[in-house]
Amino acid sequence: MVSNVLNVRFLACSLLAAAALHAGGGPESLLSAMKQKSFELQHEKNSADSGQLEFSWINPVTIGYDYSNSNQFDRTQINRSLSVRVDQPIFKSGGIWYAIKYAKASRKVGDIGIEVQRRAMIKQAVASLFNIRKSLLQIKKQKLLIENDRIDIQRKKEQYLSGDLDSSFLDQAILQKNRDTMALFSLEESLAQLRRSFADLSGTDPKKAKLPHFSLVRKERFLKENIDLSLSEEQIAQKEYFNIMTWTRYMPTLSLQGSWIKPYKNGSIYLSSYPNATKSYYVYGFRLSIPIDITSYHTIESTRADYLRAKVELNDKKIEAENLYRSVLQRLEVIDKKVELAKEDETLYASLVESTKQKVEAGEMTTFDLQTMENSKTIRILDRKIYEIERQLVLLDLYEKIYDSSV
Repeated sequence: MVSNVLNVRFLACSLLAAAALHAGGGPESLLSAMKQKSFELQHEKNSADSGQLEFSWINPVTIGYDYSNSNQFDRTQINRSLSVRVDQPIFKSGGIWYAIKYAKASRKVGDIGIEVQRRAMIKQAVASLFNIRKSLLQIKKQKLLIENDRIDIQRKKEQYLSGDLDSSFLDQAILQKNRDTMALFSLEESLAQLRRSFADLSGTDPKKAKLPHFSLVRKERFLKENIDLSLSEEQIAQKEYFNIMTWTRYMPTLSLQGSWIKPYKNGSIYLSSYPNATKSYYVYGFRLSIPIDITSYHTIESTRADYLRAKVELNDKKIEAENLYRSVLQRLEVIDKKVELAKEDETLYASLVESTKQKVEAGEMTTFDLQTMENSKTIRILDRKIYEIERQLVLLDLYEKIYDSSV
């Protein structure tokens, strides 16, 4: 069972507390002030609702003022009185105690549920920022590809005009440039959508925002601090208390009853002759009641089944968490391979650039050849940077689900 740290202090807890951050603030600082205020008010409402639920077993004290005017028996009769009445259960076979525990558990469930929503929104904002930077790199890469396409077209055009190349090769080069240009347009359109999505969540300028840097956490810690598992554990406690509270409704209840009445005027023909007819008096007593409800068995079985289902869902959530962690490791392994390949290509193209420079100086190659090699080298450098952002996006899936329980 998670500890009592799961309360409104979640507002101050960083989404990715264990991550080493380049930015001064945590990822949660990317959310706009209105978004943060909205979650703060949700926590306040949850606290108020749970407080109301915690004391719902206390019946209100009724204060009443009665006035009546009657002309029965051809005589005007006026009655006025002030009264205070209490009808309060003081024993419900444990129901009061578990009602209080249920209210406190409901508060924890509510706070964690709000945090789950908040973390998902923070993840969306961080992912949008990462994808904006990724799109900018992809656009740079695409422009270099288009530049290489133009160089290729220029070469093939010269070869075609000199009769050394068939026109179909020139056509293919032109078509490739058009395809790469259309891909550039799509990237620019996606970038505009990402900027809008980020603006909907954050008031920060994406150009000035610093990207956080995430590191892989151990599986044990991921499962221990997984917020979905914490939510499921608290839901089990909540449903267990509600199940007990439900069957106590059909057990004996002892109530204290009392009232204080102050008649101001009593015009009753039966009481008007009494000298103390307007003197205040009180009534008190006890009531023992046992409700008989033919649906009680089905109601109790329903809450019991709900409680057992929550326990099954916890085991299911554990499997999902383990699968998520395993999937992240597999995706990271693939990205690492891409990074290594990009590094190898960088080294290869760096060597080719130097060799091409020497041949250009010797007149054996043109500046077009050198420019193509330099662009290809830069493209692989951009690829590596793109893969590093993809790695951070994969790690973001883990850090969305964890919190620092020591905060």
